[in-house]
Amino acid sequence: MKNEIVVNLKNTGSTTCSMHGFPGVQLLGADGLGDKGPDAARTDTTAPAVTIAPGEETRFLLHYIPDTSGSGKTYTRLAVTPPNETVFDVMDLDGLSITVPATTGNAPDVYVDPVGYHTGTGK
Repeated sequence: MKNEIVVNLKNTGSTTCSMHGFPGVQLLGADGLGDKGPDAARTDTTAPAVTIAPGEETRFLLHYIPDTSGSGKTYTRLAVTPPNETVFDVMDLDGLSITVPATTGNAPDVYVDPVGYHTGTGK
């Protein structure tokens, strides 16, 4: 079983921006800094080029395999680094939480799709 969360990225600047690729995503605990979880692995989805006008948004999907053992670790925030950037922003999950196994095997429990679920006036 796999769950998904849609993450929105909004262009709050005054000029159009372009993105291509995968965001960096790390799960964080409630304090947003000290309790770090796994980094999301990339899916094999092809990344589209996305152009976002001021005020428009693009999205990406975060997939995770939830803990079923009852001893998993719960995270309530994400550290998101846009493609080709080095600065991350901490995002609150607005009341949602992600619970993944406390220890991982060979395969990651969290995956990220590329940016590109575009909404707004432009295409």
